[in-house]
Formats: sequence, C-alpha cells, structure tokens
Amino acid sequence: MTIPIKVAVIGVGSMGENHARVYAYCEKTQLVAVADSNKEQAEKIAKKFNVRAYSDYKEMLEKEKLDAVSIVVPTSLHKEVAVYVFKKGVNVLLEKPIAQTEEEAKEIIECAKENKVKLMIGHIERFNPAIIELKKKLEQKDLGEIYKIDVQRIGPFPHRISDVGVIIDLSVHDLDIIDYLINSLPSRIYAETQQKLHPHHEDSVTALLSYQNGTLAVLNINYLSPTKTRVLKIFGEKGMFKVDYLNQELYFYENKSFVENHWNSVTEGDMKKINVEKKEPLQIEIESFLNHISENTSPLVGGEQGLNVLNIARMLIKSATEKKIIELN
Repeated sequence: MTIPIKVAVIGVGSMGENHARVYAYCEKTQLVAVADSNKEQAEKIAKKFNVRAYSDYKEMLEKEKLDAVSIVVPTSLHKEVAVYVFKKGVNVLLEKPIAQTEEEAKEIIECAKENKVKLMIGHIERFNPAIIELKKKLEQKDLGEIYKIDVQRIGPFPHRISDVGVIIDLSVHDLDIIDYLINSLPSRIYAETQQKLHPHHEDSVTALLSYQNGTLAVLNINYLSPTKTRVLKIFGEKGMFKVDYLNQELYFYENKSFVENHWNSVTEGDMKKINVEKKEPLQIEIESFLNHISENTSPLVGGEQGLNVLNIARMLIKSATEKKIIELN
C-alpha cells in the first residue's frame, strides 16, 4: 500500500482554495491542514475539506508532520514563507512569480538547495492541455520555421492583487510559455505601460521582444478589459497555431502556399481544430509536483526557470520606466 504524501496549503484565498481542493481529492495525497492569516477564511476552507485550520503557518509547520506544501500568498511574502518552510525540510510548490526581486528569488533557490528539498514554481499555463499539445506539434515541426508570436492576456481589474503590477502578475505566464515553446531567450526588449486603476503599479503593458533565434513576440496584457481573453498565436512557414487557454482549444490555420518544404507566399488554406483532451491545468501541475517528490526528479518548472522569467519581466518594467530599448546579453 502506497503511503500518501502529507500536504498543506499556506494561503487559502481563491487560488489557494483550489490547491486545497485538488489535494483533497488526489489519491496520492492526504491534505492535513490549511493556514491563512485570515482566521475565518482558514476555518472556512478547513471545514470544507475536513482538515485542521491555522492562522499562523509557523504554528502549523511545528505541529504537523508534512511532506509538501503549496505556498499561495502575495508575492511580497514569497521569500519569507518559502525560506521558513525549506528550513523545516518540506517540499514546496510556490505560486508564480517566484519572488518580487532577483535577490529574493536567488535566496529562495539557494535555501531549497541547502535544505535538499524540491522547489517547483506554479507556472500553470505549462500544464494547460492545449499548450502541451502545441508543444508536441512544434517538436514535430508541424509549423516549420517559427517567426512570430502574438499574445493577448486581458481581463477585468483584480482588486485582490495590490503588491505587484500586471507585468509581474500576468506577463510571467507568457514569458515562460514563449521560452518553453521556442527554447530561446530574448535579446532585445521594449515595453510601454499604463496605470489607470492600480493604486501602485502598471495595469497595462504592450511589449515587443526580439529573441535570439530570430522570433519576434508581441505582448498585449492588461487588467482593463471588461471581458477575459487568453489567446496565443504562433506563426511559421506552414501557417499558424492558435491557442485558446480558457477553453483549452488548439487550431491550425494552413498556409496553402507552403509546398515541398518551400514557401514564397502566404495564402489562406484549411483551418483544423486539433483534438485536445481537456483536464484542469492545476490538477496536472500538482500531479507533476507530486511525481517529482515521489520519483526524486527535477521539476518541469524549477527555481532557475522561475528566476529567468522574473528577470525578463523586470526588464520589461525597466524598459517602460526608462522609456528605452533594453539590450540583453
């Protein structure tokens, strides 16, 4: 009989509650407790899943024997909470972004190494079934040479997020996915931002990134849309793939002029909807995290990947603040 992995969740707001739910119904885990500085919220979620509630995560870690935790607290608290958990010898699934600053991220990574525990960053779009299928298609060269990516990630203003702006909160999703899909890093960045509703940070960014392999990416990301849209389009010799993250749908638009491994024009061909087996991305992400623990393998999105994405996001902020193109080594 397999011994279940004993887990807990620190921070059980809207996203943290989802982590608790997945753990509660996972055969590999035993959800034993949740912690939140809001005592009423902690007790509410604990009652829902029949586990113990704590208003102090440190007390929880002292009293409970845990193998792993999800940390789902505001970004500004990531380093403080993660470092404390690592020193207790507990594995961590840390919600994205890894931290607010490069220095904090490096401290998180080093502390995980020193205490010989697993650290996985919750870049959830890696685990979207439509992205998983797209990655397979690109590896099979179904698009040929890739030259451009367009991203639109927009939606209503989230009042719960006050410690970071839209770049650190949302663009990290797409920066991570672009790196994952094309296996390249940006060499040049330019960004323009707006601040309309957020009390402290930007709530809209439009950015152009030039990658080392020649791919161009355009990001249109904001908190200012009355409707939620999550779409990625990736263009190549053979046509275009379109991902609808929210509906987990993948489409291929054929370039009819691509023949015999050569293209000299672009003309409209067939549109095909690719079959995608739908599943909750968070469930896939958590299953991946648990497998890394039980099989002692490296996480798909480890600390170094999280740091890399954070650094690119910080360069977007630098470009917008200084109103200049940023050249990267």
